[in-house]
Amino acid sequence: MKFNKRCIVLILLLQPFFFFLPIKAQVKNKFTLFESIDMARKNSLDTKISTYAKQSSYWDFAAYKAGFLPKFSLRGVLPNYFRSINILTLPNGKNDFISQNVANSSLSLNLSQNVGFTGGNLAVSSSLQRLDNFGNNHYKSYTSVPLSVSYTQSNVFYNELKWRRKIEPLKLEESKRAFFESIENISYSTTEKFFALLKADIQLKLDQQNLKNIDTLLKISKSRFEIGTINLNELLQAQVSHLNARKGLSASVLHREVALQTFSRYLNAQLEKGTELELPEDMHFFAVELDRAITMTKDNRKYYYEFKRRKLEAQQEIQRTKSLTGPSFSINANIGLTQSDQHLGAAYNDLLRNQAVGISFYFPLMDWGVNKSNRKRAEANLYLEENRISQQEMTMEQDVSYQVMRWQLQKELIQIAKETRDLATRRYNVAFQKYTIGSLNFTDFNNALLDKDRATNEYVDTLQGYWLLYYSIRMLTLFDFEGNNNLALDEQGGGNI
Repeated sequence: MKFNKRCIVLILLLQPFFFFLPIKAQVKNKFTLFESIDMARKNSLDTKISTYAKQSSYWDFAAYKAGFLPKFSLRGVLPNYFRSINILTLPNGKNDFISQNVANSSLSLNLSQNVGFTGGNLAVSSSLQRLDNFGNNHYKSYTSVPLSVSYTQSNVFYNELKWRRKIEPLKLEESKRAFFESIENISYSTTEKFFALLKADIQLKLDQQNLKNIDTLLKISKSRFEIGTINLNELLQAQVSHLNARKGLSASVLHREVALQTFSRYLNAQLEKGTELELPEDMHFFAVELDRAITMTKDNRKYYYEFKRRKLEAQQEIQRTKSLTGPSFSINANIGLTQSDQHLGAAYNDLLRNQAVGISFYFPLMDWGVNKSNRKRAEANLYLEENRISQQEMTMEQDVSYQVMRWQLQKELIQIAKETRDLATRRYNVAFQKYTIGSLNFTDFNNALLDKDRATNEYVDTLQGYWLLYYSIRMLTLFDFEGNNNLALDEQGGGNI
């Protein structure tokens, strides 16, 4: 009778532990999942990398656009002086060593423009050159080219500028969509690390409470063993469980510290001391239509632009290979005015025509099939790229379909996990009470403890699965189905969290 009274008193003292729910523990500072994602989007290194990558692509495109605008430049040599003995050809046709003491100076003004229609370059220039001879017969002379118009094109059968007009805008749009995807990927990665720390916190609390409870039960077991109500085997079980609880708590402390450092470093921010993570149980279950999800994926993801770019680049490579292995013609034409005199003013009088035209061609006659092989290889690469693109499109659609099907099951899975956790916790509380009054052996109590911890962790795992799937669908489609918002149209990237 005395033992039963003591047990009742002990139960009353330990009553707060009977309904212990580590998930609902009260803390001063709560840090939510949405706050974590918002901080990661602002501060993380991934955000900075994505932003700079987007800026780099923008300036690449700006440089491409500027390539079609006129270029204005001034070039000069002031002066180019040398004094040496060189071999020169004399007027009588003989070669002799001649001492030279000469300075050359030049100045030119150039205006050039790429011609997108043909792929050539049109340039207008004006130049002046001065020659100073410092030998025995000192003199100076000027050569002027007041106006010169030239056009050059390396191969009339291949227009690099035409292909860049098609490809460069796709590269820019691809980089924009890649930025949007990276922002959603940051949300996904933050969620992973948030739950890693959250689960480490929960496990630490579970282990702390379990150690307290097992420590109490070990004392009860020792008292029972002394009066002969339990055997040595059950006492040893209690002692082993106590040691395992201590070992588990030490491992949880280390695991939680590692998770905290990983989380803080990813956010690139230091959390306030005492801050704990809030379990994100505010979930919304909305419909995600498969056909619409696939359509949004095709319209919004970078892959749509990447596939077009890759196909165009393969077609470009065929055209380039044909131009290099087949007949080719190049043009170099120039027309202008020029004059030369020992006086600067006279060098601009009575101007003479200065013109030149050069047309060169290349026509392969026999190469033992090398050029044909190169052309066939380029064609095969095009077919290979087309099939790879088709395969990747199918894989992408399958991935979206799988995630949408998983989403449709989330509400039921979370409800089951929550009920299982509540039931396992109630069972544990009952088992604890029964063991303290001697109506349950330690093995059954230990099983209830393990089931309670497992159910709690599985519930958190189910929540993690929900939020990872939530952000995975956003990342795969760049569409917010909850808010009916197209994330690819948000210039800042990412839309609402």
